[in-house]
Amino acid sequence: MPTGRDAELVRSTLQGVGIDARACEKFDELIASIPKGAGALLLAEEAVEPQALDQLIKALETQPVWSDLPVIVFSSHNRNAEFLSETLGGRINVTIVERPIRITMLVSAVRGALRARQRQYQARDLLDQLEEADKQKDLFLATLSHELRTPLNSIVGWIQILRTRKLDPADVERAIEVIERNAKGQSEMISDILFVSRIITGKLEIKHEPIDVGNIVDLAVEMIRPSADAKNILLSVDSSEYEPVPVEGDSERLQQVFLNLLTNAVKFTPEEGRVDIGLKREGSNVTIQVSDSGQGIDRQFLPYVFERFRQADSTYTRRIGGLGLGLAIVRHLVELHGGSVAVYSAGKDQGSIFKISLPVADSKLLARTNGGSRTPVISQEIQRKIKGMKILLVEDDKDSREMLEMVLALYGVDVESAESAREAYEKIRAAPPEVLVSDIGLPGEDGYDLIRKVRILPSKAGGDVPAIALTGYVSVQDRNLALDAGFQDHVPKPVNPNLLLELLVKLRPRQKIPAEVV
Repeated sequence: MPTGRDAELVRSTLQGVGIDARACEKFDELIASIPKGAGALLLAEEAVEPQALDQLIKALETQPVWSDLPVIVFSSHNRNAEFLSETLGGRINVTIVERPIRITMLVSAVRGALRARQRQYQARDLLDQLEEADKQKDLFLATLSHELRTPLNSIVGWIQILRTRKLDPADVERAIEVIERNAKGQSEMISDILFVSRIITGKLEIKHEPIDVGNIVDLAVEMIRPSADAKNILLSVDSSEYEPVPVEGDSERLQQVFLNLLTNAVKFTPEEGRVDIGLKREGSNVTIQVSDSGQGIDRQFLPYVFERFRQADSTYTRRIGGLGLGLAIVRHLVELHGGSVAVYSAGKDQGSIFKISLPVADSKLLARTNGGSRTPVISQEIQRKIKGMKILLVEDDKDSREMLEMVLALYGVDVESAESAREAYEKIRAAPPEVLVSDIGLPGEDGYDLIRKVRILPSKAGGDVPAIALTGYVSVQDRNLALDAGFQDHVPKPVNPNLLLELLVKLRPRQKIPAEVV
């Protein structure tokens, strides 16, 4: 705010070098410009009367915590400069420039002030992001607590009812179904959280094989069909413009992508709606589109759809639960395959469209894959082969140990248990089992220590016993650690009993299998 002709001279000079500047005729006008986003203030000492100076300092001291608005004051001589510096220097961000001032010095001082202001804006944006992240964290923790406690409430409640032993067989079966359904739901939530953690830390690895996306989509559709039928939702697949071409990737992970999209589509589509899946070849890409007639997505939320822990409805009155991880997982997995995913919606009750684009693989060979594995069914042959098998189960958690003992005993497996690596090692030396099944996280010595010690033993003392790592450490790196340590296979928790039984038969020494079933 230089005065008179100086004001116009300074304004035009700054305008001439590309700096947006304006002259304020009154001091109140200058004060009003501060909250409107002024980058710097230029003042002539004659314009700063004592009362106006107090007004300026008060305005500057009420700025947000991130703001330290630069002020440049033009002073006539040293004495005034010293006075202004002593008066203002400890209270506001002020630079005193003595007159006469060269144009180059004026421009340099203003540009320096604007650069400082720009850094303040960056600090402001960072603070806003941190505040938003903090809000999202609190919201996520509250949501996580709710989502985990809700199925736990059903599980604990029905267990307490079962303890009364006053239910008829039909109600007992219903209780078991509810407990199983809620336990599976909890397991899926925990898996999603751990999966995202592996993505964030860069520990997720995917296979690179030529696969047919059409097969994977068909399998995902069949897996979601019962949920759609329960709501009378029409599932339609259009592959008329699709030619079977190989896409390089991981069939299991891509199946996870399509299941997440289809699950969301069915979840957010009302009864008697429809979900359409379209596949086509577009140049060097294969595109998969999932569209639904559901509740749609608010346009303001569209940019945040694929962010972790973000949900369009995060209120306590929302009708549909979840942690807000499904679509974040979709985006990460698609990008790991070199593809892209986009979302479109016209707004509330207008449905949604998700479009995935995956690059065609260089290889001309289609992968011979079924797009993922279903829960295996135990055949009569496996049941015959596993009967009478002797295994050593190493598990320090009593509940898990007793559950596995019971499951294996139901199929005639002879189970001996140990609670620690030390106890297991002594039992192996005394009487080697046909197969060792060991947890990794054990007190004192872990499962890796146990198998390394076992592999040093002579063959007759159990050094060659086949071994399965049973663990909650489920990443690719964890599997490789188990195999490198000496295990033959790696089974993640929660344990799929059918899968465990199949592995036991596979690893059982051939000479130990009864002759009539070989």
